[in-house]
Amino acid sequence: CKCNCISFIFLSLGTGSNILSALQDLFWLLKSKVEKQLQIISVLQWVLTFLIMGIACTLILMYILCTDCWAIAALYLAWLVFDWNTPKKGGRRSQWVRNWAIWRYFRDYFPIRLVKTHNLLTTRNYIFGYHPHGIMGLGAFCNFSTEATGVSQKFPGIRPYLATLAGNFRMPILRDYLMSGG
Repeated sequence: CKCNCISFIFLSLGTGSNILSALQDLFWLLKSKVEKQLQIISVLQWVLTFLIMGIACTLILMYILCTDCWAIAALYLAWLVFDWNTPKKGGRRSQWVRNWAIWRYFRDYFPIRLVKTHNLLTTRNYIFGYHPHGIMGLGAFCNFSTEATGVSQKFPGIRPYLATLAGNFRMPILRDYLMSGG
């Protein structure tokens, strides 16, 4: 029975060259360059942040409320209520977060570029449209919420803010992370 199963597996994979390419795909972590691995990790970090960080932090906060460390969670919730309208005022931009090296790997994975075609006056306000942006708006995020494409150097005096759903700022911890990018 074992022989039949093994031969079935090899038959479904096809020739030996297909098996080799399948193994190469399977062990990409061992074969690929460090640069590509860091690019993949940076994108994975952002996607997981976008998809599960808000829900996970909410659940963890609810759990902490039921433990001996409930005071920490209560203090954070009090801060959340006090700080509720900060996202409407532009948040708390952190140059340290905006300049993380992970964003350069994120930029290079796709690759994302910011092309300046016109000088902008710093005395005026501008609205940039980004279409089609998809569900997560990866290009808009990379260009305007990070310094990976050099938005501050290309447009000195212009302070970009990226609009997103108000619900993203209602989830604990995620809201602070998002506001740090502007």
